[in-house]
Amino acid sequence: MLTTTEQILLCAFIFSVGMGIGGGVYETRVVYPNWNKEPTPNQLGEKLISSGQAGAGRRYWPLISPTSALLAVLNAFFAWHQTGLVRTLWLTSSVSIIFKSVGTYGYFVPTYIRRIAKPEAMDIMALRRVVRTWTNLSPLRVLVETFAWITGIWALMISK
Repeated sequence: MLTTTEQILLCAFIFSVGMGIGGGVYETRVVYPNWNKEPTPNQLGEKLISSGQAGAGRRYWPLISPTSALLAVLNAFFAWHQTGLVRTLWLTSSVSIIFKSVGTYGYFVPTYIRRIAKPEAMDIMALRRVVRTWTNLSPLRVLVETFAWITGIWALMISK
């Protein structure tokens, strides 16, 4: 049985992961197609702005992503002190988001800031490779978040 504090932390974690899933699905299905098809250094900056990608990178993700990462660390700590299936599910959920966050801050954020947001410094073929790799790998984060969301809800359901 979880304490009230643990339930609140787990619910906040599940909510923040859900926000990440929603934003990730939206970007993958709606935003990326507006800028990732055959980008050129001259046009990419304008396409990032008109598609909403540039705005999301400054207004949405800086709120959602660090919050999920912080809640994942806190939840991993509290999950570690549980027993049985609740511990396994809760810890799996939390650690999944920690790994996703490491990938996000280790690859996706630096690549976006250094290369995609500054396309003028790249030749067209290198830019297209970077954009293709980035947009092909990015949806994998949604899969990890979905897995973490499901296991988090499962842990909450069986903890009662």
